[in-house]
Amino acid sequence: MTINRRKFLRNAGMAGLAAATLPLHRNLAAASHHAAQVNAAKDADVQPNPAQRAWMDLGFGMFIHFGINTFYDKEWSDGTLDPMGFNPTQIDTDQWCSVAKEAGMKYVVITTKHHDGFALWPSKHSKYTVAQSPFKGDVLALLANSAQKYGLKLGFYYSIWDAHDPRMENDWWAFMDFTYAQVEELLTGYGEIVELWLDGFWRRQRHGWEKQLEMIDGEAGFQEKNLQRDLDFIQAWRNEGAYWWQMDYFYQFVKSLQPNCLMMNNSTTAYPGVPLHPVDIRTGEKYTDVVSDQKIWNWLGQDIYLPLQIETTMSTQGNERFPTGNWFWHDWDHSVLTVEEIRKMLQTASRLQANLLLNVGISDKGLLREVDKTTLTSLRK
Repeated sequence: MTINRRKFLRNAGMAGLAAATLPLHRNLAAASHHAAQVNAAKDADVQPNPAQRAWMDLGFGMFIHFGINTFYDKEWSDGTLDPMGFNPTQIDTDQWCSVAKEAGMKYVVITTKHHDGFALWPSKHSKYTVAQSPFKGDVLALLANSAQKYGLKLGFYYSIWDAHDPRMENDWWAFMDFTYAQVEELLTGYGEIVELWLDGFWRRQRHGWEKQLEMIDGEAGFQEKNLQRDLDFIQAWRNEGAYWWQMDYFYQFVKSLQPNCLMMNNSTTAYPGVPLHPVDIRTGEKYTDVVSDQKIWNWLGQDIYLPLQIETTMSTQGNERFPTGNWFWHDWDHSVLTVEEIRKMLQTASRLQANLLLNVGISDKGLLREVDKTTLTSLRK
């Protein structure tokens, strides 16, 4: 994999280098100038590309949090939880997809690997996967089959931050080889993938934050939002995070494997809707009360259209780190959004021409919570 990846980087080098070396301060100044002069006529000239339009037509999706944390009452963990704890004895991905279909959802996105590094597929490049658990199976293969059965598109969440792999701290470029190898597995082993959602970039982004970085771990509190603030953060990302994560090359690598797979990079609850270039979609984690949204952004001297995905979770009872609701399943959490609240979120997303990705935490048995199942199947009644 290392040789293949480096060969790819060498072959793609000219295009990637151009993206990496254009004078960014000039691009961001142009972005600010353009954004200030956006009007209806100009917006009409900048439209989604065909892949973005197809993704926007999906509209409503199910986000699925499932992993090693499910079995240890955790939201985030540090990569040391014993994989022997992962054992969903009644796993039913058909149930997940049938409920999604009945709710009017058109795609599902699953946490293939969270920050802890535990992979839901038997990755050849890690010893911290379902293959080391009593389960032994491949959750992604099961879900891919169920999604196809129920006519749903499939998307993958993948955390580039990996707390389990020591190379992230002591052998960075070897760690990046590992990351490319896992992404290649994901994008070549499970059919068409409609979106690849990256998360955890801030582990190599030490600067640019308005508040202390420690406050970003978890759910960041409200911060005053304005265009200049957002542009300043994009600048900080391009100066630091994008370099460490090789993001210009990463984007090209994804496209070389699946040209129509749309890439996104979670900008955190501190900067919802802010594009961490290069991306095809913007994230809006817990961005359910947004009243307006900037679709046109400047990247490499051109105005481009970047649609928004609003993500939130069915749970409404969180903890100090995640006060507005849990993402993973917890036996003690029976809280749930109401049908009316979800419908209101769908109306907001529709008004903004955004997608809504609504999270469910799969139980340790491998099933939806009954409260989630009941609520979701009531949406269209």
